Amino acid sequence: MNAIFNRNGRTIAWINGTEIYNLNGISIGFINNQAVYNLRGNYRGTFTNGFFRDSVGNSVAFIQGATNGPVPPVPEIPPVPPIPNVPPVHPIPVIPPIPPIPSFNWSNINWNEFI
Repeated sequence: MNAIFNRNGRTIAWINGTEIYNLNGISIGFINNQAVYNLRGNYRGTFTNGFFRDSVGNSVAFIQGATNGPVPPVPEIPPVPPIPNVPPVHPIPVIPPIPPIPSFNWSNINWNEFI
């Protein structure tokens, strides 16, 4: 599991493959072909080059090694990842819109609003 960090470098969630988990190890979303969906199958944004981006291309969060986005802060040392729950069967996601051009800006929305 890899830590997901907010714009301040704090661990806010976890990613394991294409599954996104909250800090307690409960599945909260998934990635399908770089599109990010919540558990209801609603399109939320994209995950490219290590950045989670909102619907207009601004970065909401990042993982270690993210590139081609805003300058990420030095992340805190993440806590020990929890044992993840068994993810639910995901709904068939809607076809995502054409993703916007990624920006070098941080989004005005936070992780909870994003996911």
